[in-house]
Amino acid sequence: MKEKIEQKAIELGFHKVSFQAAVPLTSWDNDIKVRQSLDPSTADYWESRGLTRDSSTIMPEAKTIIVAVYPYQPFNQFISQGQGRYSAHYQAYPKGREAMKALGTILADEGYEVVIDPPVPAKRLAYQSNLGEYGKNGLIYHPEFGSFIILHTIITNAKLEWEALKCDTMDTVEMSDCGNCRRCIDICPTQAIADDGVILISKCLRFHMGSSDIIPIDIREKIGNRMLGCEECQLVCPKNSKLLHSKESVEKCQEIYNIKAILASAKTGLKKLMNPIAQTVGNNYARPQRVLSMAVIVAGNSGNQSYVPLLAQTLQYPNEVVRAHSAWAIGKIDGEKAKTALIDAQSRESNLAVRKEIKLALELDC
Repeated sequence: MKEKIEQKAIELGFHKVSFQAAVPLTSWDNDIKVRQSLDPSTADYWESRGLTRDSSTIMPEAKTIIVAVYPYQPFNQFISQGQGRYSAHYQAYPKGREAMKALGTILADEGYEVVIDPPVPAKRLAYQSNLGEYGKNGLIYHPEFGSFIILHTIITNAKLEWEALKCDTMDTVEMSDCGNCRRCIDICPTQAIADDGVILISKCLRFHMGSSDIIPIDIREKIGNRMLGCEECQLVCPKNSKLLHSKESVEKCQEIYNIKAILASAKTGLKKLMNPIAQTVGNNYARPQRVLSMAVIVAGNSGNQSYVPLLAQTLQYPNEVVRAHSAWAIGKIDGEKAKTALIDAQSRESNLAVRKEIKLALELDC
């Protein structure tokens, strides 16, 4: 059975799979406590993710955890004007998940229970089973594919032949083999990587992307033209240097984040733009309000005057987060049309948070 799974995994695009006993991760609770103490403002983030150290809470009769490495090529960083940037990770993830489902059918067809991509700490499991080493940026680095990998997991009640594991008592710093290198720490746009390698979630761009809340101004400023994902720490990592010579072209996929098209469709037709986004990066990232909110921020960071009339329309959008970001974006772009749009909005806006953004934008515009 194990050999059959390994062979099928290669056919499905996985580089390697590991098999380990479904036993609790003794160090996971401490990992979370460290992160919560360093970044208390997002302490409840880990609870909301629902990750568990004990797979028996997901499947009472769990016996084996399968971890698979799905490699992908990073995108060429060139993006045409007016397009939002996104990481190749999000295009590869749905493909890897579908491949993992296909892998799980081998066990399901034999009558075993299978849970695909359960809420377990995949990176810690991958490290334990020798699939890669931790980097100081908290990512797992595979010897061949660097950090440009996606980890998928299966929990099953099939008892397969287990592999020898590394010790599950060390913290992330001790697990890193980066030595004195700190390029990822220094390049991070928001300094979200602590000196000890712990990611400060409250500062991480990715954490805020697609948020249902108003994104802090200092984070908006650093988002640039990113719609989804941030790879700065990976692009400067020496372990990834060879992989960056063969980047995948993003041209065929750029259309999913056409900023003007998204802004122009805010009142009518925004949902129809979600289909190509969902087909490329998955349904979870194709939520109209969140996509629009990010497009507004990207427009503001562009400084392009042609966005002002469209942002004046999103400044009237029903959702207050979109209106707040629109006020800031208009203020960033500046100009007479921008000032007029803000003054008009100020006269009709009742939401206190949005009024504050309008006031700040007018001060910025002066």
